[in-house]
Amino acid sequence: MKRFVITIGREFGCNAGEVGRRLAAKLGVRFYNKELASEAAAIAHIDENLAVNSDRNAFEKEKLRFYVEEFGYGASKAFFTQEAVEAQAFVIRRIANTESCVMFGRCADYFLSEFDFTLNVFLYAPEEFRIRHISSAYALDEAKAKKLLTKIDRERHDYYKFITGKNRGDRHGRNLMIDMNMFSVDDAVDLIYEAAKKRFDFI
Repeated sequence: MKRFVITIGREFGCNAGEVGRRLAAKLGVRFYNKELASEAAAIAHIDENLAVNSDRNAFEKEKLRFYVEEFGYGASKAFFTQEAVEAQAFVIRRIANTESCVMFGRCADYFLSEFDFTLNVFLYAPEEFRIRHISSAYALDEAKAKKLLTKIDRERHDYYKFITGKNRGDRHGRNLMIDMNMFSVDDAVDLIYEAAKKRFDFI
């Protein structure tokens, strides 16, 4: 089988991480998520936990640490440097040059834009759907879920714009866009898998 990389961009609250994990398992390849940020942070000498301020109480620290470790939240501002951008590009390209995989976020679609063996997917959904998912997944009431959604959407948009000069939801450069309000996680996995079969010509 030829080498391939599937990148997954997403709006927060689409359960895209689960799509990526199941897709990678179905394809028999590795799923790269926070590892991309961790390796880049090590190269650029960035402390991923800078967002955890010392003046927060213990509960708030632990909650924020969960968000940082699970999704990379809060660490993004530390990546707004040329050194960090170059480190991230290096890690993503090195992995793409050595193995087939599914890459989650981290502007992988942009850093691999000159590679001819990629499939760039973007998952999105109406705000109401995403708020319900966030509220359920993280045991937050709807008001707090909406507040978190607004914060993370803004951070991700700013970061993607900073790196690429484009809006995060721009269809240009995306090969497949899926409304997660219309399809289940398994449906989305099947859609991407079928697209990958045609794109990379494997059975």
